[in-house]
Amino acid sequence: MLANNEQLNLDLFEDAHRWPRKPYCSADKTASSIRTLQHALKHPYIQANPPHLRVWSIFDVDQPAAALAWEKGNLPPPTWAAVDRQSTKGHLVWGLSVPVLVDSPDMRQEPMRYLCAVEEAFRAKLEADSGYAGLMTKNPAHPLWRVLRGPRLAYELGELAEWVDLPKHLPKRKPEEIGLGRNVTVFEWLRQYAYRNIRHYKHNVRNFVLWQSHLNGKALERNGDLLVPLAGNEVWHIAKSVSKWTWHKFDLAASDARFSALQSHRGKQAMLKRWGDNEDKQASARLMAASGMTQRAIAAELGVTDRTLRNWLKASGNNHNPAIQ
Repeated sequence: MLANNEQLNLDLFEDAHRWPRKPYCSADKTASSIRTLQHALKHPYIQANPPHLRVWSIFDVDQPAAALAWEKGNLPPPTWAAVDRQSTKGHLVWGLSVPVLVDSPDMRQEPMRYLCAVEEAFRAKLEADSGYAGLMTKNPAHPLWRVLRGPRLAYELGELAEWVDLPKHLPKRKPEEIGLGRNVTVFEWLRQYAYRNIRHYKHNVRNFVLWQSHLNGKALERNGDLLVPLAGNEVWHIAKSVSKWTWHKFDLAASDARFSALQSHRGKQAMLKRWGDNEDKQASARLMAASGMTQRAIAAELGVTDRTLRNWLKASGNNHNPAIQ
């Protein structure tokens, strides 16, 4: 059951670590201003999740009686539902007791994929807007909205997963390009692009602003390929994160060394694939030569050139075989 709470719900903000220090806020969904949390609470819309963290799973239910969508979908009660007093459409929010790191080079893939899968399943049951990524939400402390409270502030992600059907093994693929999956898609593409191209900028410390601007442009290009693109400020968050991390933490020398080692390994593997195990072939060549086979016959049998065979036999001191016939 959800309780009708006409108070300001300021208790939701008691733990400041669960909210951005300076969130976006506005009178609509445009995220037009950045203010301190205390000042942002005066606005109808607010950024709920801190940068790079998923603390609140938020769903936009664009249909009447949105506050009851969790019952219809057989889901646990949300932490709160903030709905329009006229249309009764609104946002349903579930708090996570352990936030999940997203949109960061330091994030772990498994928790992120798990979160994406759970949110996709919740979105389907709620019939929520797949184009909503959760950046701006209806401020539960603002009197413009009717706010209904659930019995719990937060859930373990595993608890939420018990209410939906998930595959036993999450596929090791990119998340669907909806909801949070769009952020991950843009982030992963931009991260790989940045690794390949930062050397063109890092030779001059003054180039950081240019680098950040360049990545933002590339992120916007990739975002434009999505069926439902992210808002520009969400793309900027991703570009800012990737640009800062690659500029300050990405080791070009170590990357070059890894690349050289990889190229060397690939070259050796290609040679092995082409020639097989040369040591075994050389041993076979020596035995064949000792048995009196001609070099031409040995070369044909082993699938090597006459010159290669002569070098093998010469190195082993067994080059007395009859001339090639």
